[in-house]
Amino acid sequence: MRGLKTSRVQRPIVEPTQVFILLLHPIAALLVIREFVRQREWRKEGVALKGAARADALARHEADGERLFRLVIAVVGLAFVARAVSVVVAGKSLDWGVLLPGHFHGWGGLLGLALMTYLWSLGRKTSARKAAGEKFARMKDLHGRLSDVMMGLIAIHAFLGFLYLLQLLG
Repeated sequence: MRGLKTSRVQRPIVEPTQVFILLLHPIAALLVIREFVRQREWRKEGVALKGAARADALARHEADGERLFRLVIAVVGLAFVARAVSVVVAGKSLDWGVLLPGHFHGWGGLLGLALMTYLWSLGRKTSARKAAGEKFARMKDLHGRLSDVMMGLIAIHAFLGFLYLLQLLG
């Protein structure tokens, strides 16, 4: 056993600038998740409200939904920008292959953006049908159920993102 040598693989140390850049996306994402949770409170709040208070709360829910949709787009865009800047700071060459997700978390984010777009679209269609005096109950129900499913997917996505971040920083 005396002649046995162990090999330690030297991993590059992540610089503080890279850590800061890599943390921008998860911090922004946590803030957006908090807003998504607040937005979903409408499902309980809307049932209890009546009259003008309900109309005001619904208008706020719709406006917040528009803002939340833009924030989700910004967070996904921030992930790509953070990745690009991190690659440049590390001294590597930037190409499309580097920007494409190479892990489930990244592809899940793009899927989440697609689902959020559909959720946003359902909300707008529900509002338009209601304003036009058309039937909207099924669409409203689908909008609420999709938000429920998305909440579970968001939790999984955030956990996978945490694991991916540990992998990058570790």
